[in-house]
Amino acid sequence: MLLFHEPWWLAAASNGEYQETISKSGADIVGRLPFVVKRRGPFHVVRMPSFTHILGPIVDAGTGKLETRLRRRSTIVRSLIDQLPPNSFFHQHLDTSVDDGLGSVDGLAFQERHFSVSTQYTFEVDCRKDLSVIWAEMSQKTRQPIRRAEERYSVKTVELASSFINFYKANTKASGRTNRIDFRSFTTLFTECRARGCATILGAFDHDGTPVAMTYLVWGHGTMYYLLSTRSASADYGAISLLLWSAMKEARGLGTVLDLDGVYSSGTARFLGSFGGRIKTRLVVRRSRGLYSAIQNLKRICSRDESYYFT
Repeated sequence: MLLFHEPWWLAAASNGEYQETISKSGADIVGRLPFVVKRRGPFHVVRMPSFTHILGPIVDAGTGKLETRLRRRSTIVRSLIDQLPPNSFFHQHLDTSVDDGLGSVDGLAFQERHFSVSTQYTFEVDCRKDLSVIWAEMSQKTRQPIRRAEERYSVKTVELASSFINFYKANTKASGRTNRIDFRSFTTLFTECRARGCATILGAFDHDGTPVAMTYLVWGHGTMYYLLSTRSASADYGAISLLLWSAMKEARGLGTVLDLDGVYSSGTARFLGSFGGRIKTRLVVRRSRGLYSAIQNLKRICSRDESYYFT
């Protein structure tokens, strides 16, 4: 089970709007598949709640031989998929390490139901080791910027969710990018996490108290997640590196591993890979149907055409 599977997390991240399909064995619930349904014009889209980066089925595969448990889990997952409400698009990320690695079979179950399954990568740092070992396993090119950043910035806990939201939006606007994150549930989620002692916002501040970078960390079930970060235009990647090192020390105190979240580009892979973690695979499950699929394909074609004419 993941932190993101917790009912309180799902309720807070979705403003109480999450749904789930359920599989039973007699009176016992042996499977759940949580999701949210969003309306996009005439289409119904099934996704994960906001700030929920991994989800997928929660299954009790029981006991017995590995083959028996795999077969049982696959049967339960297929039953959960078959109960999904009518939708034009489905998208979730799955952690294959759940249930002692049996979660890998979930991809096959989705494939059998005509979903596309691809891979996403993340890096996971074992912060249960001694700090000197964690530091030594990082790249020298990463340690140097951290040392310089420690001279320039101080790391403090940010108490207000609004401080993070406003800082994130201001940085996005200053960079000329469009903010694509829906922060409506962020304050509620942060409050619920803080009440359970499983979240913090760390900020790097200049000598005059001006914030230059912030990161939102959450943890549970043995894993801390580097969920969201932002930096001002005046700060280099050293500020983020310093916050990641601070996150490692927090994770060390909690006795957890640190998941550096999904890798979306080769540049991100190089940056996160330099922190000494091991690479870990997630599954990305999608299904797009009918007119919705045709519209999305047309958008992609138009986007490629525009990039051709304006480069």
